Amino acid sequence: MADEIYSEIILDLYKNPQNFGHLKEYDIKASGGNPICGDEVSFEVKIDQDKINEIKFVGEGCAISKASSSLLTEMAKGKPLWEVKKISNQDVFESLGGVIQTRIKCALLGISVLKMGIEKFEQNGKRKTEVQNLRI
Repeated sequence: MADEIYSEIILDLYKNPQNFGHLKEYDIKASGGNPICGDEVSFEVKIDQDKINEIKFVGEGCAISKASSSLLTEMAKGKPLWEVKKISNQDVFESLGGVIQTRIKCALLGISVLKMGIEKFEQNGKRKTEVQNLRI
């Protein structure tokens, strides 16, 4: 049954997440979750010249949520903030190898939280910003 729900990409990133952990210093910390399913994610981001220099995440939840957050860190690393904000839902779905309709919120939790963190950082004059308890 797992093979029907999860692609190989999702299973691999769930078991071996990239950029999992904490940064010693960060400019953005954004965390949030989906109270209905219990998925939670937190991103810590170090910015250098309006680019994501370092990014890490921690989270708990289903394989899709963890895999999409892991994949998102790879998609965002080294990119300017404006480019990260343009990552679309479809980009996430395609990178995961497809997601079934009932798991869309799981796949989009990470991108929603990260984009909100970037937006708050920019609204805050690009000063250290922490956004917690975003509910998706």
